[in-house]
Amino acid sequence: MDNIVKVGSREKIKNGIAAGLSISDADAEKIFEYLAVAYEENGVEFGCVNQSTDCGQGLVFGGGQYYINLPKSIAVVVALILDITLTKGVISGVCGILGVQSQAFYNINQHNGETCLLREYLRRKSGMGASGYGYLAGNECVNNDLECRHRDGDGKCNIGKEDIEKVLSFFREAQIIKC
Repeated sequence: MDNIVKVGSREKIKNGIAAGLSISDADAEKIFEYLAVAYEENGVEFGCVNQSTDCGQGLVFGGGQYYINLPKSIAVVVALILDITLTKGVISGVCGILGVQSQAFYNINQHNGETCLLREYLRRKSGMGASGYGYLAGNECVNNDLECRHRDGDGKCNIGKEDIEKVLSFFREAQIIKC
């Protein structure tokens, strides 16, 4: 990620933050306010050049000119601290900085049998279709520690071939498994 670089009025800096992170003006205002408090002294990354003097120049220039030369990653961390909702593109960028693929995070639903099938896939370490998991149905549940809608009151697995194929299809689309 590159830097947010801007010199100008308070509004120009806020607009630069909003454009750099693809966030709303209100959220950019929050980040600006945080930076103004956090960087009380004029630093390399953020500061204010107060151009008012006793002669009345403050009437012409307003409250001063601000500057920002801040890596987007730091601005993203500030946004996360302030609980600002970020777009998927920004999250992907943060994951890229950290060396984590953004596709690495998925919600696996154990109630629908997804966790069970993923465990079985990892145990066998081979790509197979829905027919390869036929041993699950009708037998005692092999993952009885999970909450699953396919297990009956006697602890037997009743997952159907269609349900298995649906879960495996989701895994393939999400590139969790390769079959």
